[in-house]
Amino acid sequence: MDLAGRGAARLGILFEGVRRATIRVRVADRYGVTPVAPGAADATMGHMDDSVTMRPLHRDDYPTVIEMMRRMWYASVGDACARRLAAADLHHCLSRSTVAMAAERDGEVVGVILGRVAAAVSRRRPLPRCRHVLHMIRESIPLPFSAEGRRGIREALELIAVDAHLIRGIGSRYDAEIVLFLVDERVRGRGVGRMLFDRILRTFRNVGANRYFLFTDTTCDVGFYDHRGLTRFRERRVSRRDGADDVYYLYEGRP
Repeated sequence: MDLAGRGAARLGILFEGVRRATIRVRVADRYGVTPVAPGAADATMGHMDDSVTMRPLHRDDYPTVIEMMRRMWYASVGDACARRLAAADLHHCLSRSTVAMAAERDGEVVGVILGRVAAAVSRRRPLPRCRHVLHMIRESIPLPFSAEGRRGIREALELIAVDAHLIRGIGSRYDAEIVLFLVDERVRGRGVGRMLFDRILRTFRNVGANRYFLFTDTTCDVGFYDHRGLTRFRERRVSRRDGADDVYYLYEGRP
């Protein structure tokens, strides 16, 4: 897969949302199954870095997170297309999250985790959805007009079916979800991923969530989730065009 798979999958659901949105004032209303790429996070427990602090994600942080996503997940395409893919990806994730936390080290964001808690178990207000939806549509509009953009859309749409298969019939099991989990590769092994993961699980517990889920695959280091005691609830093997196989997983856990 040329594009970073899980990021591309999220973009695919975005494009499906945009397609649906053309019937409803061009405002997307999708992302019901969330192909997370949390394996990009810190898979090693590492030593806790005392210089890292946890705080809410701010609007001023978005360019840093977009650049992190571009560098880590979209490096195989040209810079302009990669930045649009990463920006649309981030705003899509934000559009359906109810909590967004950042890890900061020496004044720079080095990790982020986004989560969603079902309205039935939480009074937490969602993030400003319409603003993020408009941002992701604006970033996405030029993509079909380039070969790289079309390739990203095509690969992403192929992954939508995989994640839809994984969540089919069991969505009601979950009242929380990890939407995005990303740690800068330059600080992995220092406990940043562990700190972010602990923080969002604490949020899930505080609002009364009983079970959460996430998506990942073999292009990510799934050992982090095995180590944290999550259950690999479903999996699906898919053959790539180059003849290799990827395995896609739905992990679930209790906060």
